[in-house]
Parts: sequence; structure tokens; C-alpha cells
Amino acid sequence: MALLATTMAATHGAAHAVSPIYADGDLAPLGSPDGLINSADYLITNRIVLESLIPTELELSHGDVYPPGAPDEVINIQDLLLIQKMMREPGANNYVQTIDLFTDGPTTVTVGSSSTTITVDGYTGPGATVVSDTNFTDPENALNTIWKVAISGGTANVFMGTGDLSTDPVLDSGFDFSGAGQGQLVFDLKVNSIDAGTTLTVKVDSGYPNLGQVALTDSQYTVGSWRRVSINFAELLANTGPGAGLDLNNVVNAFVMEVTGGSADFYLDNIFVSHACPQADGCKATINTKPLFSLVWSDEFDGTSLNSDNWIMETGYGNNGWGNDEWQQYTNSTNNVSVAGGNLTINARCANPPSCGKRNGTITSGRINSLNKFAFKYGKVEARIKPPVGDGAWPAFWMLGKNYPQVGWPRSGEIDVMEIHNLYSNEFTTHFTMHWCDDSIPGPVPCEYNPGWTYNSQYRQDFSASLGDDFHVFTAEWTADGVVGKIDDIAYFNLAINPATMDEFLEEFYMILNVAIGGTLGGAPGASTPWPQTMLVDYVRVYQEDGGNGTNTVGAPPLGPERGIYSESHTDSVLPYSAIINGADFGGNVLNIDEFSTNTTPYDGSESLEVVYNNTGRSFGGFLFNFTVGQDISSYQTLKFSINATAMSQMANMNIELENPGQQKFAVQLASYTPTVSGNWATYDIPLSDFAGANLTNILYLGFWTPRTAGGQLTFGTLYYDDIHFAGGGG
Repeated sequence: MALLATTMAATHGAAHAVSPIYADGDLAPLGSPDGLINSADYLITNRIVLESLIPTELELSHGDVYPPGAPDEVINIQDLLLIQKMMREPGANNYVQTIDLFTDGPTTVTVGSSSTTITVDGYTGPGATVVSDTNFTDPENALNTIWKVAISGGTANVFMGTGDLSTDPVLDSGFDFSGAGQGQLVFDLKVNSIDAGTTLTVKVDSGYPNLGQVALTDSQYTVGSWRRVSINFAELLANTGPGAGLDLNNVVNAFVMEVTGGSADFYLDNIFVSHACPQADGCKATINTKPLFSLVWSDEFDGTSLNSDNWIMETGYGNNGWGNDEWQQYTNSTNNVSVAGGNLTINARCANPPSCGKRNGTITSGRINSLNKFAFKYGKVEARIKPPVGDGAWPAFWMLGKNYPQVGWPRSGEIDVMEIHNLYSNEFTTHFTMHWCDDSIPGPVPCEYNPGWTYNSQYRQDFSASLGDDFHVFTAEWTADGVVGKIDDIAYFNLAINPATMDEFLEEFYMILNVAIGGTLGGAPGASTPWPQTMLVDYVRVYQEDGGNGTNTVGAPPLGPERGIYSESHTDSVLPYSAIINGADFGGNVLNIDEFSTNTTPYDGSESLEVVYNNTGRSFGGFLFNFTVGQDISSYQTLKFSINATAMSQMANMNIELENPGQQKFAVQLASYTPTVSGNWATYDIPLSDFAGANLTNILYLGFWTPRTAGGQLTFGTLYYDDIHFAGGGG
């Protein structure tokens, strides 16, 4: 047994060494019988030799293990057999994973092809003096490097962690010690001197003040001698600091030694973390790694025209200048949107500078989006863009929830990855903003004005050079927990997602690229504004975490053979409208509209659309279903609807209109079609091909205008509409 004692009593300078022989000659804790190796010692040394466990306080017991009446401290054959049985029985912690923090200096941690050296830092409180030397030569062994620490005059600490690894492609800041087993922080400590009443406290933190801490007792160190200290994670979890406690999934500083109440001088060596567990894959003692991402969608703009599988072009002035009082008309002309030389080019042009006016046809530009082409939830989206920065220009790369056509803004949510504008900012600054609807905040009409509409836009990144001088990579990193915004890998936006009030950001979004002119942020173009204002886009890429909870959808959702607009029977596939617009908003006769009328027996369901056409002295009157964004109805054959005209008996004709963005209207006359009559209801079936010239892939409005008599005079009264839908789809 003496030979075993000599073999296992390695010096503290050896990595993963067992504690040196204690002052009483025993391997077990101070206080056991002097000079004797008992069966508990033997069990521990066997398990250490097999690298199956770092000693725990429980296993550092005293005396014999078998049989109960055997002479104390005597190891007999029964003990040895029992030891072997204990090593092999189910549930034993036969697996271990370790991570070195300090061995002959701060260690280098390697995961795959990436590595990082553990960083050393500290906190020095008021009046304190700290000496911290991680390259100190061991006075007892010139070949060994140890960590010398001397603290006096106040509270102070030293600590070790991974440091900032934000630019490392693989490693992430912090450690993961969350394994299902027995974790320990282990280190060798030699206290050279310590004032009476001074406390040495070991801490492990997940970022102050979230930590666990254990104050060392006198029995855990001996002045003038090396001692091995083992602290169970369970103790650290049970003894929390001022914050939320230690999170073993994200340990920022894996070793902290703090001195309070006086002065202390000590050496540290062989600092490591060990996790022992019953299952081979259950241990965790490792540095965190960044999630692995795969490219799931991209457009490199390598062709000669815009890829219609990826994008649609929006056209027109939008509603009130796209909601922002913008000046430009978006077109599908290659003068405004083109692809060549590996770039997407969006040109905002003024036909007659400097005579560039608001929504008067003088300014054109381009806007593309991926709605019903590609949408995604969670991941990383980035675009390499050279933006225009002239006065009045408002370039943007942004996203909306793909349910925008159904719920409108801001209930769809909005993520602005890049906006540059000059009215309240400048060409040296990019902005990242998120918009959403917080229903918990009362408003006169929830989320249509403040405070219901909520946004976060205080984040910006300023540069010394104009952002228009070169390409920059604009990025959004999005998880269920939050969104991070970056430019050229510089993070400048970080917002946590509260699922109770920000559930918009738990759904899929689609992407938008555009160059606006003027408006609420662009400001007016000036006489010196250069034209065209050009945005170049090298690529747009979307990455998602391998095995993560991100989703993506390519293409539009499958449509049924019929698509309901105002219908209670055609609901499997719905083309939702955001509003019914009264023609009085455009200067027409005033209408009274009830979407949920029960004043007549409906054609289907329990309600019908009641419209009262009043004579207020205008030459026209009607209403529009507003689809908010252009809708593709090209897969359908007919528009079907039913009308009850018993309260407008002279009505013989009206205009039925489809409208593309840009106020491009295409109408047919109701009198040209013979309805199918059932009771008071007349059902019309109008071929979509009769709307000659209409772009059926981009329908923004459906209108019912100006009821007239057979002689062409305006007529007034009440009409009921029901079961409005598109039919004849491909299934």
C-alpha cells in the first residue's frame, strides 16, 4: 500500500493531479488517522486512475467499507471486491468530461478548428490593491508556472472566463456546465498568508450579479501548504448572489476568487472544471459554441433580370404615399428595377430635375418584395448593399409579417434591417427599427395611433465616412428570444421579444427592398440632389440554425378551387381585405355600410353586406375592398357574387372594377351579364378575362361603383351583397 501512496501523491504542478499528501500523510481530508491509507482513499484513487470521477466530499469518508465489523482502516479482500463492484454497478458516475482553465498558465480551449485562450481579469474595490501574476514561477518547482495573487486594503477579486468571442465563427462567450450529473470546480490552493477575519470566497457567474458562491472554511486550506479544493456545482447553485443565481448553461466567468475583510496572499494552480455522469453523453464541461447555420435561401442577382421566383414588383403611389407621404411612383420598368453585373439596381429617377414633385408623376422608383415567394421565421438575414444618400432619398431593407395582407400594419410586425434618411439623420448613419402592436396599451383605436402602435428605434450606428461610398452588409439575427441588428458585423441593436405583447415576431416574415423619395423621414429632395438615386444590392441571404426551431415557406400557400372575399361558405382559402373603403373618401356620394347586417335573409351564412347608397349631390358613389398589398388571382377563372336589389328596384347596371396599384382601373358593366336568380338574390359569374388589361397577379382593390337605371341615371337605395369570391381555381 505504501507504493500506491507514492504513486498517487503527484505534485500540484501536474495537470489533473490528485491533491498532494496532506500534512498528516493521508489522502483523505485533514483529521483522518495519520499516515494511514484507508479503504475510502483506495476507492478514490482507483476512480481517479480510471478517470471516472473527481473526489467528492461524500466519497472522502473515513474508515472501512466492508464488512461493518472489520477492523478500522484495514483493507481486506472483501473491501477490494466491493470496490470493484461499486465501480461497475449501474448508475455509477463512470464518465467524466473536464475543461482546463489554468495549467502552467491560462489554458487554450479548442473545439473543432477554433480555439481561444482563457482570459484573466479582476475587480478592484475602493482602496484595494491587487497583484495578479499568471506567469509566476513556482518557488518549489522552477519548471512549474502558477498564479500568484495578493489582495489588500479592500474587497477585490480575480477571475477567469472566455472573454469576448463575438467575432469567432465557432466559439461563443461563456461555458456550458449543464450536464445531468455531478459537476465540480477543482483547484489547487496554497495560502501564504491571510489576516484574521479575512474570507476567501469562490464564485462562478453567468454575468454579474447572477452567480453562485461558496466561502472557503479554514478546513479547506492550510497556510503554507498546497491543498486541493473541490466545490460541487450543487453548492454554487444553492448559494446565490444578489441576482437570479447561476445559470449552468451560460457560465461567463468559471472561476472567481474574492477576498473580503482583510488581506490575503495565495497561489493557485491546476484550475479545472469536471463533470461526472452515468451516461457517456450526459456530461458537460465545455465552452459554448455558436449554433451552426445553413444557407436556406439567397438571391445573388447573377442573372440579367429580376428573378420572378423570388420577388414581385410593387407599383403605384400606395395609400397616402405608402403610408409615409412618399413622393415617388413605383413602377415595374427596367429604368427603375434591373439586374446586371451581379447586382440588383433600384434607381429613383426624376424626369425633370430640379422640378421633382410629390406624387405628380415626376419621380419614379422601384420596390420589390418576397411575399408569397419566400418567408421565414428565425435565423439570420443579411444583404450587401451600397445605398443612395442624396437629400430626399430613403433607401430601406426591411421585413413585414407575411400575414400583413390579412391583419394589416402594425399587427403584422415590422423589422427594419436598414434605413438611411436625411430629414432627421444623415448619410453617415444607419437605423434599425422594430414596429408592433401592443394590445395591452389602451388607445382610441388599438394600434392605429400611439400608444397602441409600439416601436423601438433608438438604435443607430454612426460612421465617419458616408455609407453611400461603398457596400455594407446589413444583418438581422432573429430568435424566439430577441432580435440583434448589425452592420458589417458590428452589433448595434438588441431587443428582447416579449411573447405576451410582441407575438408578431413569432411568425414568418417576408423581405422588402425599396428606394423611397421624400416622405416623413426622407425629406424633400433639393436642387443639388443627384439623379438617379441608386441602390445596388450584391446579394440577399437567409440562414437558419441546423436543428433549430426556424421555419420557412417557399411560394404561396396552396389555394383551393374557390377563394372567399366576403363569404361564409368559401372559407377554406380566403383573400382577406383590410378595409372596405367608402367612396365618399374619394369625393363620391356618402354610403352607409354594415358588414354584419341581418336586415334581410342572407344568401349564405347568417349575415350579409348592407350598403345604403345616399344621394349627396355627387356624380358617383361606391365602395372598395382594400387588399392592402397586390394579390395574385391569376389562377382563378371568375368573380362570383350575389346581390339583393329589392330595396333598389330600378337598379339595372353598375361598374365592377379591379384595380392594380397606381390607380390602374379595369371595369366591366354588370348589365352585360345574366344572373342566376334564387328568390331575392341574383348571382353573377363574371370571367376575369373580361377585365381586359388588368394585371391579375397584382390586384389591390375590388370595387362596386355607381348603381344606375336602365337609362343610365344614378339610382339610390339599399343593396345587399353576399358570397363574394373568386372561383374556377386549379385546386
